[in-house]
Amino acid sequence: MLINTVILFLRDALPVFVLLVYLHALLKLNQFWASLSLIAGVILSLLYVSQIQLVATYFQGNGVELLRWLVQCIIYLLTLFLGYKLLRKETTPPRYLLSIAAIMISLTVAAKGGNFMLYFAGYWQQNHMLQAMLLGTLLGIGICVSIAILLYFSSLWLRQRCGLWITWFLLLLHTTGQLTNALSLLVQIDLISSSSPTWNSHKLISNQSETGYLFNVLFGYQATPSLAQIIVYLTAILLPLIIIYWYYQRQSSQSGNAL
Repeated sequence: MLINTVILFLRDALPVFVLLVYLHALLKLNQFWASLSLIAGVILSLLYVSQIQLVATYFQGNGVELLRWLVQCIIYLLTLFLGYKLLRKETTPPRYLLSIAAIMISLTVAAKGGNFMLYFAGYWQQNHMLQAMLLGTLLGIGICVSIAILLYFSSLWLRQRCGLWITWFLLLLHTTGQLTNALSLLVQIDLISSSSPTWNSHKLISNQSETGYLFNVLFGYQATPSLAQIIVYLTAILLPLIIIYWYYQRQSSQSGNAL
């Protein structure tokens, strides 16, 4: 129970902490917007858990998996939208960008919070497991907070050395990793055919190790990725970077012609 609770926090709570850290480093997310997005996420999570049986009946019994996949797609697209705003260098009202960040956090909390509610609801009344569950909760929160603090100062240091774009790139790695992980949901409902792993790096870094969980949250590490996961991951990372590079090359050439 203790280990399971800690793993639950690493798998489902740590992504929320990481997203908060990156968005705060990118947009200076203040306490009001952070609190608002977390509260909205909890409300959405409660609504999701209360209606999960109804959602499961949609799309021939695949409603839950499709909804969770759609949430990850929206979060990824909002990451690209933030990058678009940085690329255009337009004067955008801070409230507009902060509302985008709040939506990303709320959706992440809603997607991950449901797992917490179902987990704790199943074990809360079992007194012999209560102590281990509470201890695991404290350990899990402590680990997530510690990683978030280190990650925050690291991202600030990188931003000072490399500029704002490095923070957005870290955010892109995170949301792309979460999107790629969600492909397993489509495999479960046979929208994507399962395939043998392209490689196996379990001996180097196992998915079930602490480092494996951390790398999975930060950039979607998989010890045994399928070909579909590799294609989606590389496309989701490289295509925005190619567009950004093309845009800056175009801007440079236009500036040169103007001179």
